[in-house]
Amino acid sequence: HDSGHGYYSDIVTSMSSNDWTIADATAGSLPPTPLSSLVLLSEGQVGGIVLTGYNDAFVEDSFYMSHMDSTDRVSIDLDAIAKAATIVARTALATAYGNTNDGSAINAITELTSDDGTLNKLASCLFENGNCNLLRNYASMERANDKVENGIDLGIGQSLGNPPNYYTNVYDFRNGQPGVQVDGRIYGGYNGDKAYGENSEDKFLIRPNMLAMSLHGLLNDFLGRSAAMDSSKSSSNLQKCQSISDCSSVQYCSATGDKAVCTGSKLCVCSRSHYHIALDEAIIPSPNNGTGVFIVSKDDAGVSPMYTEPYWSNDIGVQVFRAATGAANWTLGIGIFVAIGCVAATITFKKHLHKEKLY
Repeated sequence: HDSGHGYYSDIVTSMSSNDWTIADATAGSLPPTPLSSLVLLSEGQVGGIVLTGYNDAFVEDSFYMSHMDSTDRVSIDLDAIAKAATIVARTALATAYGNTNDGSAINAITELTSDDGTLNKLASCLFENGNCNLLRNYASMERANDKVENGIDLGIGQSLGNPPNYYTNVYDFRNGQPGVQVDGRIYGGYNGDKAYGENSEDKFLIRPNMLAMSLHGLLNDFLGRSAAMDSSKSSSNLQKCQSISDCSSVQYCSATGDKAVCTGSKLCVCSRSHYHIALDEAIIPSPNNGTGVFIVSKDDAGVSPMYTEPYWSNDIGVQVFRAATGAANWTLGIGIFVAIGCVAATITFKKHLHKEKLY
């Protein structure tokens, strides 16, 4: 699905191989994704592509983000996920090269397979148990690193749960909103009379949820190793660590101006990931209030939708509805039967009270 520019489409379709074919979709519109909003707001000046596993509609009997969207009812195709990951990685590298016909991206990035150990661990965490050891180990290390750097133990944010639950929550300090601590109080935004920094405890703080903390550590781990890897692509020369303090003397990061951090794999790597606040640019924290309180920025030009969900075009051809199985009909029937029984019992009891002259 291409937004109309064609450049990215040419790149991604060139990533076809003997095992898969990437073709232009027949749909006339983009699927419901954040790219739709970006194209709309830029009036088509910014383009992009969406890689999907379907052509012009969602798969039949799709229960996306519902209570029925679980591995108990929907089988996860790790082969498709591995291929999609390979395609996206190669496309990103080829785009950076700026040459749609350059085969360097294919040669540089080997194909990910469905039996990859890390892929299977992540799939288990994201689809079956959001409290898995992999995510918890990386989140615990991020927590320890933050404690050393900020002097405050903010703990680990909300986990996905078991089974994973991807529904959002109120955006406040407990759910990932950054805050500024001034004179012992945390604000979403601050421009008060007391100057920031007068108190030694004044600082900027953030406690993302467990998934965000884990991904932050994972990205640092996998992307940050390259700074110390030799020509043999070995990571054996990375310094081992138990906390970020063990990485303070690491030379392979400071030589390039990077900061060394300790990851869940207990290795010192160069910091490569950063948190990004997924909040509309027109919405800002209300000054001198706690987190979770927002106002519209006075500098907003009026082009922002002030809406964080994807833009759903009415010509996509997708119907969204709440799916229910036969169990719901049984629940409704039992409820009606119980309601009728209660009404009948009430009438009978009232007649009995009248007969006994108690009503």
